[in-house]
Amino acid sequence: MFSKKRRGGVPGKSAKWKKLEELVLPNAKLRFCPDQLQNLNYIFNKRLQQRIPAEAERKTWLLARSVTERLVQRLVCGAGMLDARFSSKYLISDTNQQSNNMSNQLEYMIRLDGLSTPNLYETDSRPKYSVIETDSDYPAAYARVRLHTSAFKVWGDYTNSNGYLRRDKVQARLVELLALAASKDTPNSPLHVDESVVCGIPGKIVDSVALYNILKIPPNQHIYYGPGGNIPRFPDPRDFRLAIVDEPSGIRLRVEFLSPALSNISIDVRILVAIGIDAWPSSTDFPSRVSLGHSDCLMYHQAAQTGMYLVGYGVQSSAWHIRMPAAEYMLLNHYGPNSTVATVLDMLYNILDDIDDSRRFGKQHISYKILTNHIFLTLVLEKLEENSKSPVVDMIKWSPIYLSTHILQILDKVIPRLHSEKQSNYFFKKSNLFVNPGHLSDDDFTMEANNVKAIMIRLFDESIMSTKDNGEFNRGIIAQESELILLHKWKDMVDSLLPLTGTRGRRFCFAGSRNRQHITHTQYSIYQLEYIGMLLNKMLNADFTLLDDQLTAEDYDRGHPLEDVIFILVTIMDQARDQYLSSQTNPNVIKNQLKIKSNYNTYTTKLVELMRKDNELETFNFEDDLALVKIIIKWLYKAMDQNKRYLAPILRPYLNNLFNTSHAMSWHIDFIKEKMKTSDIESLGAFADLVNSGKVTPAQGIVDFVNKNCTWATSMLKMVEDSTLRIVFVSDRGQTCRHILSLPSNNQKEVQNGSKTLESPRVAKDSQGQKTLPGRNYFSTILKESNDNDDKGWMFQEVASALPSEDRTQLFDLIQSIHTARSKKIPRQKMVGYDTPVELEEQTKSQHRNCSEIHTERRECRYKDK
Repeated sequence: MFSKKRRGGVPGKSAKWKKLEELVLPNAKLRFCPDQLQNLNYIFNKRLQQRIPAEAERKTWLLARSVTERLVQRLVCGAGMLDARFSSKYLISDTNQQSNNMSNQLEYMIRLDGLSTPNLYETDSRPKYSVIETDSDYPAAYARVRLHTSAFKVWGDYTNSNGYLRRDKVQARLVELLALAASKDTPNSPLHVDESVVCGIPGKIVDSVALYNILKIPPNQHIYYGPGGNIPRFPDPRDFRLAIVDEPSGIRLRVEFLSPALSNISIDVRILVAIGIDAWPSSTDFPSRVSLGHSDCLMYHQAAQTGMYLVGYGVQSSAWHIRMPAAEYMLLNHYGPNSTVATVLDMLYNILDDIDDSRRFGKQHISYKILTNHIFLTLVLEKLEENSKSPVVDMIKWSPIYLSTHILQILDKVIPRLHSEKQSNYFFKKSNLFVNPGHLSDDDFTMEANNVKAIMIRLFDESIMSTKDNGEFNRGIIAQESELILLHKWKDMVDSLLPLTGTRGRRFCFAGSRNRQHITHTQYSIYQLEYIGMLLNKMLNADFTLLDDQLTAEDYDRGHPLEDVIFILVTIMDQARDQYLSSQTNPNVIKNQLKIKSNYNTYTTKLVELMRKDNELETFNFEDDLALVKIIIKWLYKAMDQNKRYLAPILRPYLNNLFNTSHAMSWHIDFIKEKMKTSDIESLGAFADLVNSGKVTPAQGIVDFVNKNCTWATSMLKMVEDSTLRIVFVSDRGQTCRHILSLPSNNQKEVQNGSKTLESPRVAKDSQGQKTLPGRNYFSTILKESNDNDDKGWMFQEVASALPSEDRTQLFDLIQSIHTARSKKIPRQKMVGYDTPVELEEQTKSQHRNCSEIHTERRECRYKDK
């Protein structure tokens, strides 16, 4: 099949690809030849490598950032303990724009759990309020929150006369609480906070996507990593110089260290107060504007299900800024850290730092900072969305050889945006990122555009260099060109499996086409239908999460499943129409756009009426996803065949693009399904549920899931082997269980290495007893149990693996019942000195000070009611 010759008798003619072409930048009025672009690729990669700090310096910055993060946790916990309305169980940290570990800027978002959805626990009442997105008195991408009676009783002090929640009052109160928390001595340890309502342990500092996934799981299936060290403590605010400022852009903390080791470092922290809503804003056209034939359409619709946040940002007193940090995080982290997309962003951020340095230390006129990392991120996301052709072509366009091309094109695109003072928000096209705060003039935007031009001219001068005898440069060129050759060969292979235009009349798969020249619905492979089914499923789910009628989103039912089919079909036809009209350059089409749109909508309505009257659809089994996809595609091609004047010219290019994209993506369908699996999350939740219900201990559960090849269990076991591991379970409000897991070999090594502290006879005796108990579920018995007691069990399991499924299941149940019966016969020994949670805590502190006890497992349960 692959050796067949194409038209003209040249095998693989398209494999004769061209190298880099000349790049013309009209706004900067520069022209880069291919050699200059190659030189810039080398310069950019070298510059990024030089930015990597030395190991000692990197560790110093990581320590400073880590200590600052723990300090922020203490302040946020203290604020939540002073006023429960401002408690936050999680601290959100999205590091999209902070790939540099030496950055002195940190940003966190505090989710007001009392106003956010979904609720933390099932017993919590859902907050009652309305979200008004479209208000002529406020700019785009802003919304107002109008409290209902129940919510007004709690938050009435922070509303205006019309019942709208005021951002400025809420933020001012949080600033006051943070200042009070900084002046108090408590909480001085994460062991003294209620983890069911506040964030005291490192495992609760999560990104917005992780939080979205966490909130979908019941609390009894949650597990978190606890703090390290023998005696976990928060940093003391008295060891820092702190400044807390209330600004329109959020709460700003200036942290300076009094410790001599970190005295030359200062960290700027930005804290945003936010209300989480498990809905997608109805005022955005994302992802509905993205065609189903787009290479990343599946990822776009998946991102549209991650909800939104109303963030305290801006000068509006009663309007909250709408942000989708989880969707933005998902879009960016879809690409690997070493991908061309990530490298382009890193280099653009470095160029922005160069512009800022020239502004501070240069001799030119004073200019204000206008460009930000977020603006460059928006331009990259726009480029990824707008310039997509097909999955294979996109892979070629974003290969490393085109690194400098993308960077220069984005810089050239910024110049006219600065002159026009208009850069749309990626999600809200009517929102302008270049909002003038009041102190900027037209000259300031012109000077910023000139700064970008100056950087581009400097890059032009640097690209005129001789790299003839540079071995590293030549090796890089060979690697990039080799990768490009492989990508083109892959493209040839995929394209060779597409039906050729000249042979379509002789192919049986076009028997359903009247003129035997076009693709029909019968030609889609099972893998293509499966991929399109994923797209349609995500499209429906994204529609269900829309903010409904200015209220918090709730699931709703359209009635008969046929209505879902009609909704999908109409959405596809609307996308085809909008894409066709927006891409037309024909003057006649542009002139008659309104007429074409009207006729198209009329015949679309008639098609919907035919579907509702169709006898086949009335008795159709809508439970079969693949059959459902076939029906939708069949009706789209039926509409194209029966109305060639108004529907066919618009639908044909759209459906051809959908066919080509699904054909290319079908090669990766197994990888896509594997990536969408949640088996690790489900197994981790099952482990937490078993521990919370008392059916297993953490040690026994980890060993069990290690045997089931769960990656998280293997990782936990490795951490236990290396040092002590703390894990925390929060099953409900007011219920927190902490476990400490370690191997006795760690303490033995300390004694062998010269530790002067020895175990007391009583502790040593208890430890030896625990080691010899075969049924005890402690890590001190793992090796002995696996070597002595489990050999016979594994032998029976290996024999049972060759039996039929029914017999194998019965034998496995019998083996499990034998192990359970044996473990029940072994009496539980009471842990010495651990009579109450308070005594347990004191014992834990004293034994940590001695560093002499061989830890096996300890458990602390805190119940709010007790």
